[in-house]
Amino acid sequence: MKVYWKSILILICLVFLAACTGKPASKRMLFDFESDKELDRIHWKCHTLLSLSEEHVTHGKRSLKLELYPSGYPGLVPMIADNDWHAYKALCFDVYNPEQTELRITVRIDDYKDYPEYKDRYNKGFALKPGMNLVRISLDTLITSGTKRQLDLKNIYRFLFFMVNPKERHTIYVDNVRLTQLGG
Repeated sequence: MKVYWKSILILICLVFLAACTGKPASKRMLFDFESDKELDRIHWKCHTLLSLSEEHVTHGKRSLKLELYPSGYPGLVPMIADNDWHAYKALCFDVYNPEQTELRITVRIDDYKDYPEYKDRYNKGFALKPGMNLVRISLDTLITSGTKRQLDLKNIYRFLFFMVNPKERHTIYVDNVRLTQLGG
């Protein structure tokens, strides 16, 4: 019986020591779109219809269905709860393109609370091939478009992605928006 309690005590100590090392988790989920409550954490925009879906899920039981209508910049504008991303290596999210042709999205990331000009924020286009796509952005590549300044990873205020001037309605599915220590 003594060996049993010693084993439990050692296990508890190891868990406590691991928790006290200050190392971040290998992954931090930003959005997984499992409930209507998460829809409340998204800024609603004209020309973008959002709904939960059970199709094209990569984490949990639901994904986010985005219907993007012809306009300037329809897309996803989530509210970020924790601005400090410095302990992670990459921002990753899964996007399913049900169309037969490639689509393009632009990712924008801001490290200023006020809305910075184009030249002073991260902006990058990504091609979405038909089917499932992993968008992976190494956080050490977050450099502003014009000033070539590295973003302050302790102060990320805005992350969004959008299409630029689509001429027709497009639908995509998004899931598993996360920060990671490793490849994805």
